[in-house]
Amino acid sequence: MLIQGYWDAVFVGGEVPEICSFGSYFFSNFFSLFRSNSMISVNFKRNALSALVAVGVMAMAAAASAQVVGGGATLPEELYGKAKFPTTSIGILNKTPASSSPANPLNPSFNAYVGIGSGGGKNSFFQNNSNLLVWDHDNNPATANVPFYSTPVTVDYAGSDSLVTTAEQSAYDAATNALGKTNFGRLIQAPAVLTSVTVPYNIAGRTSVNLTSAQLAQIFADPTITNWNQVTGFSTLNQPIKVIYRAESSGTSEIFLRHLNSVNSTLVPSVNSTFSSVVNVSNTSKYVPATGSDGVVAALAANPYSITYVSPDKLGAPLNTLTPAQLAAKVVAITRTISGVTSNLLPTEVNVTAAMTGINPPTSASAPAVDWGIGAGATATALANPSQGYPIVGATNLIFSQCYASAVDNARIRNFFNQHYNTTDNDAAIAAHSFIKLPTNWRTAIYNAFFTSTSPESIGFTSVCSGKGRPA
Repeated sequence: MLIQGYWDAVFVGGEVPEICSFGSYFFSNFFSLFRSNSMISVNFKRNALSALVAVGVMAMAAAASAQVVGGGATLPEELYGKAKFPTTSIGILNKTPASSSPANPLNPSFNAYVGIGSGGGKNSFFQNNSNLLVWDHDNNPATANVPFYSTPVTVDYAGSDSLVTTAEQSAYDAATNALGKTNFGRLIQAPAVLTSVTVPYNIAGRTSVNLTSAQLAQIFADPTITNWNQVTGFSTLNQPIKVIYRAESSGTSEIFLRHLNSVNSTLVPSVNSTFSSVVNVSNTSKYVPATGSDGVVAALAANPYSITYVSPDKLGAPLNTLTPAQLAAKVVAITRTISGVTSNLLPTEVNVTAAMTGINPPTSASAPAVDWGIGAGATATALANPSQGYPIVGATNLIFSQCYASAVDNARIRNFFNQHYNTTDNDAAIAAHSFIKLPTNWRTAIYNAFFTSTSPESIGFTSVCSGKGRPA
């Protein structure tokens, strides 16, 4: 079927479908030869094309399997380069060329990023199990997702908005089953970008909604609050509240619950990446589960008088292109009183950046991975309810091992660290996807710890990684 499809596209004059960047380059060059040379017989073209496509598909499979493999959080999936049907998006991990400064001869760099949620991404990495990296292979929600890799491959990294826990760190460090520090080197958690968690609403007739954090805790977690007229400022809106929540483990849920827990630990008694493990969602008239960030957005649109939480890149337009009025018509402004001044704060870049005031990286490169998470350790309390700015803020993280057996994978990962933390190459993409670049002190600390050749904590450091690493 694949060969016939390409035959029809080439000789009927249609467009050749793009399977991947490698495939596009491969097919476009060779198909141009067949199209242009009228002296080659049609039968010869047909037979040669069949063989050519078979070789090309095998070459693409080999190229894909050799690249850096990973997935996880759906919050940054488009920024990273999402695996999706029919054409994978291009992002800062899988773009070609992978870097313009310095020029990189190892392109393409990473494979497409498989968005499965933070919990799933961490599980696939810690278990080195690519079968957990499943995707919607036909853009049909009625069919089951399938593994992105039909043949198991090494999982090189994970994306996660959910922070590495002390238990995960300890298990990795003590692993005796070849899946931890002894064989793969230290665990590295590197914040990639800052993000807000926005609170979109679907309330007919409202062009803005202002709520305090305490009110958000009541709406999302108080079982007695089921109607909008029970919420201050909505006394005339006699409509049931619909809360859309992430059904699976999600770092977005973790960031959101971390803030609600900080303002009302009675209603939100703990912090977890699974919403339903903290909040009682048994009232199905109020609570509507959804899977993935896209599923949350779809459920919000399908349920009048609903409210939810989601990453800012799912709002339909980059944040920096929306006027305050346009943004207020999409998401809740959170009412805060800071230094005696009450403001309704939207998740703009300036408000999110302000939340990071006084939150600094570890002073030692050898600090454990858990301490490199923004919102963990010494930064936990400060970020859960920041003294300034928009209060629901976190970072999305990339999780690596220090050592990789493949010199090519090692070079590709190091190239990304140099590009992302030491150049401006990714700045435009970060803004276009409504994320915010890390503060300079965090970028510098990550670069110095995990890239510079003099740091014993750096990826691929020879005396640490000689003879070991995540397998090719």
